[in-house]
Amino acid sequence: MTDLIKLPHTGLHVPHDRYTLADFQQMTTLCGIAYNATVHEGERCVGVIENQGNGGGTWFFPATAADRRAVHAFAAACRMDGEPLSEEQVLDHLITEHETAQDVAKCARRRASLLRGFNEGGEPGVSIIASAPPVWLDRADSPFLPRLARDLKASAPDVAAWELWTGGQWKPLILPAVPA
Repeated sequence: MTDLIKLPHTGLHVPHDRYTLADFQQMTTLCGIAYNATVHEGERCVGVIENQGNGGGTWFFPATAADRRAVHAFAAACRMDGEPLSEEQVLDHLITEHETAQDVAKCARRRASLLRGFNEGGEPGVSIIASAPPVWLDRADSPFLPRLARDLKASAPDVAAWELWTGGQWKPLILPAVPA
């Protein structure tokens, strides 16, 4: 197998990074979140990823039969923690990677921080934008951490651990204890 590239926000290992998503749209439905995004390889449209938000699957609608085969081979080569994934799981991770990259870019423009919280099982559950830049939160002696800890505990009490996007990587956010 060829060397895989690890995507920064999902940890998905992909065989190449030539696929990009554009025209991402989403809306909340009664059963979930519907979304679609156009998949490009360079300037060429390869197809569309779509989820109708009705509890069903995420699908890829290729531009050509060759694109169908190429995306299928791409998904088959992808790994998460060394394990293969279904094509649907790969598509979902690509959407999450794209959404998170958009949030990171928004935070960079605003000089804000993107935080993500994980449940007890280690699954990501919530993303929050904090109004302080990452450099201010990435220090154990930061005067912003006690208030941030209280605010996060109040807004997301079920989160077991937080991470901070430092501008180049996800790093555990070490928060002071919050009195009960």
